[in-house]
Amino acid sequence: MNMLVAILAVHHSFGFFMNWAGTQKGEGFEFHLLVLAMVAFLMIRGAGAFSVDRLLTVSAPSRMPESRLAHG
Repeated sequence: MNMLVAILAVHHSFGFFMNWAGTQKGEGFEFHLLVLAMVAFLMIRGAGAFSVDRLLTVSAPSRMPESRLAHG
């Protein structure tokens, strides 16, 4: 929401592209759209197998085989 507000309130009047040449007073909203696209991708696909959150949440495999857990 923060990036959408920044685009609509501030950067929309300066156009799409960033101010690489320094010829205008403000920056365009190109970077903000890039950030929104990255956030959408992470929300849909997740961080992946090599992410820090996966490293922290995946537990070590147990030493007990699963066949011993079944009763019958």
